[in-house]
Amino acid sequence: MGNNNYSLLHDPEMTEIVESFQVETKEILEKLDTDLLLLEKQPNDLELLNQIFRSFHTIKGTSGFLGLQKLTAVTHKCEDILNKLRKSEIQLTADLMDGILTGYDTIKNLFESIEKNKNEDIDIEETLQLLKLLIDGKNNCDNADGSSNKISEKPEQVISDNTLSQKEGELSVKKTDNTIRVDVERLDELLNIVSELVLGRNRLQQLTTEYTIENEGTVFSRELAAAAKQIDLMTDELQQVVMKTRMIKIGKVFKRFPRLVRDLSKETGKKISLIINGEDTELDKTLIEEINDPLVHLIRNSIDHGIESPEIREAAGKDSVGKIVLSAEQEGNNILITIEDDGKGIDPEIIKEKAVSKGVITIEKAKELTKQEIYNLIFLPGFSTAETVSNISGRGVGMDVVKTNVSRLRGIINIESTPGKGTKINIKLPLTLAIIPGMIFKVSGEHFVIPLNSVIEVLRVHSDEITTINQKEVIRMRESIIPLVSLEHLFVNSCYKHNESKFQYVIVIGLAERKFGIKVDSLIGQKEIVIKSLGSYLGNINGIAGSTIMGDGTVVMILDVNELINNAETEPTKA
Repeated sequence: MGNNNYSLLHDPEMTEIVESFQVETKEILEKLDTDLLLLEKQPNDLELLNQIFRSFHTIKGTSGFLGLQKLTAVTHKCEDILNKLRKSEIQLTADLMDGILTGYDTIKNLFESIEKNKNEDIDIEETLQLLKLLIDGKNNCDNADGSSNKISEKPEQVISDNTLSQKEGELSVKKTDNTIRVDVERLDELLNIVSELVLGRNRLQQLTTEYTIENEGTVFSRELAAAAKQIDLMTDELQQVVMKTRMIKIGKVFKRFPRLVRDLSKETGKKISLIINGEDTELDKTLIEEINDPLVHLIRNSIDHGIESPEIREAAGKDSVGKIVLSAEQEGNNILITIEDDGKGIDPEIIKEKAVSKGVITIEKAKELTKQEIYNLIFLPGFSTAETVSNISGRGVGMDVVKTNVSRLRGIINIESTPGKGTKINIKLPLTLAIIPGMIFKVSGEHFVIPLNSVIEVLRVHSDEITTINQKEVIRMRESIIPLVSLEHLFVNSCYKHNESKFQYVIVIGLAERKFGIKVDSLIGQKEIVIKSLGSYLGNINGIAGSTIMGDGTVVMILDVNELINNAETEPTKA
């Protein structure tokens, strides 16, 4: 293949056209991923066949215009196969389906190379040979024993190319009428402006409150309060609208997994059904990009370690087809993602034995652990209960990566499992990371903010309820022992005169699978906060995620829960 395409991809006058091609092709490929797997289940669906044909046809046309010779060649072969299928000239078999998916994978690899490197440096000869054999019917015949590989009966009607072109044109018109593409950087700028507006609103509220207290009953104070309330409402509405423009349906991530499950099912010889719920649930674009890898690890683990082989499942009285349910739902300002399988589950006794044998915990410590604390050991680096190591889920590294990524997104993760019945993993994430609800409190005269989604509950405990284990302060919360964290030695003035009260407020926070309590002097309340960086002068400060500006203009530090807990775990014991 020649290099004529390079001049077009690098031509400044073609920049807008190339960018439009990339956006459109990415959308088509995402849709194709879902449609091809649906075709495997519904091979008689003529509308679906024509839809897939149109997708390959569109990519072929635009890539040909740009001189992308390799991409044009592969899409042309895939288009030929789909054309034969919709005209009932060939039948959809398992081999043919595998070939189409191979063609799709090659197209995707070529597109990623074009997008990242502006070249087509991908070998396509093997794929082209395979597709040519399939088009010629070499791999599309009956088996040696006379049985057929076909997936279904032939479709009964065909839509002509002219009809397709006409319908395709109508669908483009509809899209253009209802949508507009906006650069993400513009949305980020708009969000920054709204963030400043929120800070201004908070300042106005503070001043209005102070003025109305001093001038209660005057006409001006009433008018000022009414105007401030209107600005408050409009700021809230504007904030919600801007946040929604950044929201993306989690289905964008979820729809990648049917193909993953299909391929791993064939590789492991297991029968697995993937059920997806809540794909219309929306969350911030930044979170969408970050949550994909953790979910891949969890799905792979469910297939490799959770779901049993068909023979073992049948022997245990289960359906031979294993089930994985991937779902998402919104809970207030958070999104809950669950991955549940009906596999063999996790035996806590096996985890304890492994942890003791690896020297992670002592036998005495193992006896004290609750069931949830035992499951939390799975998130330790390199920890695995697998008898054999496979290429699918690796050496247990995946669960450590999951914990790290979820923690970075200020999320919480926990495991529920019943041996013999299955495992359920819950991930709770904030809807956005820009403007978040926070809890304000005081320690030694200093104000601090902690993201509200990290707060599990707030306790008021008597000083007698605070005990020590291994010279570290803890409290008992129902069936759990919660370690306590003190902020005094980290951030505040030790000369401050403390409240002599016998009662202590404790904010219980969760990060991934861990829980800790923060000792505070008093609670101020909850408020929407705008996270601001500390700037290049201050740089990164251990335990601080950023800052925010309060209504009275003071700057308050926002705690980094991840670093705070890590600091607490490495803190030396008291003498």
